[in-house]
Amino acid sequence: MVYRCLECGAEYDIGELLYTCPTCKGLFLLEDKNEARLKARSGDLWRRLFDYRKMLNIPALKGIFLYYELIAPVIPLDRIIYLGEGHTPQVAANEALAAAVGRPFAFKNDGQNPSASFKDRGMAAALSYLNYLVSSRNLGKVLAICASTGDTSASAALYSAYLGDKIASAVLLPHGKVTPQQLAQPLGSGAAVLEIPGVFDDCMKVVEHLSDHYRVALLNSKNSWRIRGQESYAYEIAQWYDYDLRGKAVVVPIGNAGNITAVLQGFLRFHDLGIIETLPRIIGVQSTHANPVFRYYLEPD
Repeated sequence: MVYRCLECGAEYDIGELLYTCPTCKGLFLLEDKNEARLKARSGDLWRRLFDYRKMLNIPALKGIFLYYELIAPVIPLDRIIYLGEGHTPQVAANEALAAAVGRPFAFKNDGQNPSASFKDRGMAAALSYLNYLVSSRNLGKVLAICASTGDTSASAALYSAYLGDKIASAVLLPHGKVTPQQLAQPLGSGAAVLEIPGVFDDCMKVVEHLSDHYRVALLNSKNSWRIRGQESYAYEIAQWYDYDLRGKAVVVPIGNAGNITAVLQGFLRFHDLGIIETLPRIIGVQSTHANPVFRYYLEPD
């Protein structure tokens, strides 16, 4: 596997802590250079394999890593972290909600993840990779850090805490803009929580500077391992519907578009391997108060 820059196409070894391209500062996605080997198995064989794994009691192959070959085949099973994330239920809307929307639909209840957030999917992948990297390279204690106003900090602190002395965890929050309840989760997991003047973007600039100049693990969505972990959304939805996605639409909230990128990529990879025959329609939704992606698509070419 390599980091591949989405802007210039440059590739870098995953043995380094990298988050943006050193050449052009573009974002990375992970690319499996041997992905063609996955096509040696038929779509039917993949379906039977994933369904069979749901009956196993092997922690490393539970949660998001039930789809191990697609998410992180380079990480040894004994370095995978599993805290109970993933395989959250899809709950059918009641009659009143279905009537209000005009059709039956279901929620994927990711509030049942360990930190009560979908962010646990990405953190399981990112911290499993970090566990592998620290152990295999004898890096000693590594600082894992994120900027956050809530969910990211709770998830990052929880998964970092599980690794004990291998990881020191720190969270940067904008002063006065986070509730006591949001502060409680990272503090309860033992993270160093630092409030700085400004807004989230100011916290992010500090985190990016540290990760660019020091041996620091950035745990925000620029971490391409997090995107890999969040592909599990697509895999689970497909498996829930017995791999038949005809007539299905998946509605995804968009912040900085990391999650919808992962969902799209997950469905495309399943389709490419013949695991699903039909791609669902993907609908991204943004708040009117924070809609940069929506406004971008309104701009003329």
